[in-house]
Amino acid sequence: MLKISQNDQPEVEVFDGVVRRTLGGGRDLLMARFEYKKGSKVPPHTHSYEQVTTVIKGEQKIIIEAEKGTTEFKVKAGETYVVPANFQHQQVSLRESVTIDAWSLVP
Repeated sequence: MLKISQNDQPEVEVFDGVVRRTLGGGRDLLMARFEYKKGSKVPPHTHSYEQVTTVIKGEQKIIIEAEKGTTEFKVKAGETYVVPANFQHQQVSLRESVTIDAWSLVP
């Protein structure tokens, strides 16, 4: 499908206070918009593909379990972070936030 209308972008609450709208995807790539209420959390998880996230609005705390220990930092509107494949990560929304996330689905 070359064009995806807003009506074809389903929304789902994936965690308490976290809503995902799938913007589009193909065989090797997926992109989604997330809306987070202040204080909402995405619990620790991993996936076999890398993730790139840009914060459009708000501020979040990101915790990534790397090979050489834990990395923790804050990201705010206009900033981007990358999670390598198979790295455990989690986040906490310090303010109401919106992100655009993209995943390479190729392991």
